[in-house]
Amino acid sequence: LAAPPRPRAPRPRLPGPPLPPRPPACVRDRANALVTGATSGIGRALAHELARRGHDVLVVADRDVDVTVGELAAHGGTHEGLTVDLTTPRGVEATARRARELGVSTVVLNAGVGVHGAYARTPLEAQLRLVDLNVRSVAHLTHLLLPDLLAEGHGRLLVTASVAGEMPAPHFATYAASKAFLRSFAWSLRGELAGTGVTVTALLPGPTRTPFFREAGMERTHVGRLPKPSAAAVARQAVDALVHGRPEVVHGLQGKAMLAVARVLPQPARAAFHGWFYAPVPPSLAVPRAPSSGSPLR
Repeated sequence: LAAPPRPRAPRPRLPGPPLPPRPPACVRDRANALVTGATSGIGRALAHELARRGHDVLVVADRDVDVTVGELAAHGGTHEGLTVDLTTPRGVEATARRARELGVSTVVLNAGVGVHGAYARTPLEAQLRLVDLNVRSVAHLTHLLLPDLLAEGHGRLLVTASVAGEMPAPHFATYAASKAFLRSFAWSLRGELAGTGVTVTALLPGPTRTPFFREAGMERTHVGRLPKPSAAAVARQAVDALVHGRPEVVHGLQGKAMLAVARVLPQPARAAFHGWFYAPVPPSLAVPRAPSSGSPLR
């Protein structure tokens, strides 16, 4: 005789104030998606791509959310913005609360920041803020949202890591380490969630045409001066992988080439190569760049 089914373990109690109940599936006509860091670069492109494919998008960022929500209206649907600071627990908890109210089933954890320069010479506050946003907010928000997705038996998570996380990165040490965490975190969660109906996809973009390099003060580095694909192209490939529940997506020849290099070089050579990549271009070697064929997404 078959053994009786094991009783389901009670759901863990979430920290902080009680979150509102998730609306039943019967009252949710369109898929609802959450995108963090959704007002600039790859995050903004991901929000547009999801809206174009029929999702109602909750735009989460620390600025410009109304602008992005207005842009998404061109795709139809009902979109809204939430201005929060995800480096704080309060900002993460507010995001989780609103996501539950909307019945979000697609979660895109994209918000991130870079700090460029020698570690000992960059402000400690900036480095710790990077860790809070790139690492802590992802772990915190995932932990708050996963129980509902598991209870529904369906959900999609996309975690924006980077090919930069595959090698040590002098001049970009904390950023590269944070992206290494995110890729490992995504793959680990995917293994834990196998068979639950909830999938996790890691996005590993290579250098992409966004405001990131300007905001990180990296326009005069070797990587900053490379030609780059658009954020929209990255987003299309990422959302394809997300909706099909694939484990990982690497965009572009540059990104794939960097992964190939990371696999074959010994660790000291990886560090030296990657350090050159993020180092400033000497003025004597700098060549004026051709005008960009398109403005960076913001």
